[in-house]
This record gives sequence, C-alpha cells and structure tokens, in this order.
Amino acid sequence: MAVVLGIVARTMVPQFAEAGVEKKISRLVDCLEVMRANIDLYRAHHRNCLPPCDSFKSFKTAMTKQVGRYGPYVRAIPTNPFNRLRTVRFDGKAAGCGKAGWRFDSKTGLFQADHDAAYSAL
Repeated sequence: MAVVLGIVARTMVPQFAEAGVEKKISRLVDCLEVMRANIDLYRAHHRNCLPPCDSFKSFKTAMTKQVGRYGPYVRAIPTNPFNRLRTVRFDGKAAGCGKAGWRFDSKTGLFQADHDAAYSAL
C-alpha cells in the first residue's frame, strides 16, 4: 500500500507544481493587462503624458488616487505573483533583474514584470 501511495505521490506532485506556475503566469498576465490598460487611460486623460516616474510614491499616487476629474485608475499597484513585490522601478536595467515587482519605462510607457527575464516579454 505504501508503495502505491509513493508512486501516486511522485506522479501528482509535478502536476500540482506545474499548475501552481501556470496559475502565477495567468495572474501575472492579468496584472500586466490591467496596469497597461490603465496607464493608457491615464495617458489619454492627461494629454499624452505618462504617470510621474520620479518616485514609486508619486507613480502610486497618480494611479491609485483621484486627481481632479480623473482617477483612480487602479485600487492598488498589483503584487507580482512570483516575487510578491508590488514596487515599481523606473528605467535603468532591462526588465527581469529582480529588483522590484515591476519595471516601468518612462519614455515608452511599457509596464513589465521585473522578477525574471524569462517573463519580461509578456
């Protein structure tokens, strides 16, 4: 009986691990889509200007608070499901260096995952 349980466990554990990664990827893609859509909306409301990038605090405020007639665009900056960070870094090294949850390009407006270079292209 123990042998059968061991065999079942060996075949099931990789499936659960794979399902966990797939769930994280799905959540990551959802977060990216929401943030990118709302950054585009911010840009449309503010005469083609992107949210401020001088600090995480100013970016977060611009995206999560109502300023004048516009906003909030998101309730909170999402948490990257892989590294559990919700911080955003701006410019500098390419996305995927793992310094924050997210990377925002202040010239193009591209919002990317920053936890691993493999996911920076999503």
